[in-house]
Amino acid sequence: MNIDCVRVKGLFDDFDHELAFATGERIMLVIGPNGFGKTTILNLIHVLFNQPINRLASMPFQEINVSFDDGTCLTAKRVTASHHHDGSRSPLTLTRHRGSKIKTFDLPRGSVDQKDLSFSISSIEKFIPVLDRVDTRKWQNAETGAILDLNDVLTDFWDELPHDFPPYGVLPVPDWLQDLRDSVDVRLIDTERLTRISRQRRRGRTVPPKRTVSHYSQLLARHIQNSIAQYGALSQSRDRTFPARLVAAGPKQSNGSVEKLREDLDMIDQKLSQLEDVGLLAGEQFNLEIPDLDRVDESQRSVLAVYAEDAKEKLAVFDELYKKVSTFKRIVNTRFSHKRVEVSEKGLQVIKDDDTNLELDKLSSGEQHELVMLYELLFRTKSNSLILIDEPEISLHVVWQEQWLKDLKETAELSGFRAIVATHSPEIIGDKWHLAVELRGRNEV
Repeated sequence: MNIDCVRVKGLFDDFDHELAFATGERIMLVIGPNGFGKTTILNLIHVLFNQPINRLASMPFQEINVSFDDGTCLTAKRVTASHHHDGSRSPLTLTRHRGSKIKTFDLPRGSVDQKDLSFSISSIEKFIPVLDRVDTRKWQNAETGAILDLNDVLTDFWDELPHDFPPYGVLPVPDWLQDLRDSVDVRLIDTERLTRISRQRRRGRTVPPKRTVSHYSQLLARHIQNSIAQYGALSQSRDRTFPARLVAAGPKQSNGSVEKLREDLDMIDQKLSQLEDVGLLAGEQFNLEIPDLDRVDESQRSVLAVYAEDAKEKLAVFDELYKKVSTFKRIVNTRFSHKRVEVSEKGLQVIKDDDTNLELDKLSSGEQHELVMLYELLFRTKSNSLILIDEPEISLHVVWQEQWLKDLKETAELSGFRAIVATHSPEIIGDKWHLAVELRGRNEV
């Protein structure tokens, strides 16, 4: 199930916006002046499908409607005037329309009375050192810059507050809403994508935020290691049963032509070479020596035919990973100058023209953005996902911006996702204005 259209009414109490994918397209480019809500809309969609549902109550909108390609509609709508004397916003009703079937869920306002807390809100900074109090009931996250109200703090950090305080952030949702959330994978790639916040720092320790590019290198290493382990386990299984299967197959296994056997063995040899080239398999032990099949008798062809079927099955373990790793390397290495990126079971490695290694965190911010973005799109995205990307142009040279949309379209087709991109960059749009949705004021045509 895919999201086709998102409509937001009363954004900041001033704007009504409709975001719809062009027919047959996977990508939508959202443009408009600062302050019209590009980032806020992405965050709204992200919260609706991923975050504790009570966070919707404090967000600045009157109604959001999400339409799916199977006719299902999900709506979150305020039921009264938007603001209250305590600064909170109205409660919401969430509704799912699917044909003639309607399901509803009333979301409470979510405003917390500090008298109900087991601690003073003035002690929040003691429990969560990363927060700085900026107003009576507002704090700033020193690592992200985000301004949080009390509800946000209780939702995001409840596990770091006194243990007798219940998990405010865990508000049960009805099964129908959870099923709808589970039906579409929504991922947000925000502007703070180069660092990962350390929860140890939140607890008052001095551990710095981790560079995302280093973290993703480790994740890729594990991914490759797991695939190699799966390949090894399957190899052991097939090798252990090879004699029995060879006898069971008998002469019928050799009925295929010599040309078909030669084609299979050539394909296996080529695949082994490709896997070695991109770093998924390494070592001369993977080179395949193919005999002169014109001199091979029928019984020997039977053995080779069983071997070929086994090899194709084992190497198929790497099919999807190979496509993604080869695409990743090709795109990155056509962008980077005076250096190249290699991939192995140890993760990512950057090698300069003089064959010396360069640590990942020594790359420029633009180069790190390129690696992080590509990794997100290729390795952390499921088929039929909706990817929300905020300002992909950050730190990218104009030439890279001009090439970015082409890379996005390629990865979208490979990974099978749709993307909503909020951008200020005309270079990213290029000549693809049919993909653009412009946010306007209520009185603008």
